[in-house]
Amino acid sequence: MAQVAGDRPVPLWRLFWRMGGWLTLIFVLILSILTFISHISLNLAHRFDAEGRETAADLLDKYQRVTTDSDGDREVTYYFQLRFETNRGETINLTRSVGSSLYRNSDIGDRVPIWYLESAPDTTELRRGENRTASIITRWIALIFGVAALLAMWFPGRKAVAAVRAGRYGTRETARVTGTKRTNYRVNNRYRYRLTWEEQNGRHGESLAYKEHQLSPYQPGQEITVYQGIKRAWWSGDVGERPGTSE
Repeated sequence: MAQVAGDRPVPLWRLFWRMGGWLTLIFVLILSILTFISHISLNLAHRFDAEGRETAADLLDKYQRVTTDSDGDREVTYYFQLRFETNRGETINLTRSVGSSLYRNSDIGDRVPIWYLESAPDTTELRRGENRTASIITRWIALIFGVAALLAMWFPGRKAVAAVRAGRYGTRETARVTGTKRTNYRVNNRYRYRLTWEEQNGRHGESLAYKEHQLSPYQPGQEITVYQGIKRAWWSGDVGERPGTSE
């Protein structure tokens, strides 16, 4: 009989990945990026505490840039063109993004309060402490993604461990195939399918998701092997065969 998993036990990490564990990597990646941004913002905040200088900049021009994503959603970014003089007499011209409220409430020719780093005058704040605020906000967002990463690890991890335990220690039984079930998601524009079955005690079960052609050898009425776990049975095509047995 055709096998999907083969005749060896499937490793825990592979089951974890197939059960959605790959989402953990996405959340961890986002968490790492946010942590890095928060760290940079906090370092800038410390630098402004140590060497920040206040002055006023001339608003030379202001403009906005509109971008549209693939879904048609518009995003507007606001910019100021500014000129100011440092306490050392150096003239600095720069363009930087600003918030929509400051953009609307400022006119060309206005004098805008600005803070700059004495060692890097093109590094500025238009609101005192904005880097510290950005660091705090980013840190909280990172915390949310950290919790999401733990949840993304916990749920598929718990299922993967249950599947491995059933394959090793659960009762080996036969079940009768009842058909296939199309999932609600697609990979490369192709739906994934689950094998469905009825067990000897009348309970119904279903497999992990596969490409349609991978399940075509299994027809309704055909017998398959399942391993009984604590809450459900697992198909040998998912978890592999226990050593010393065959389909």
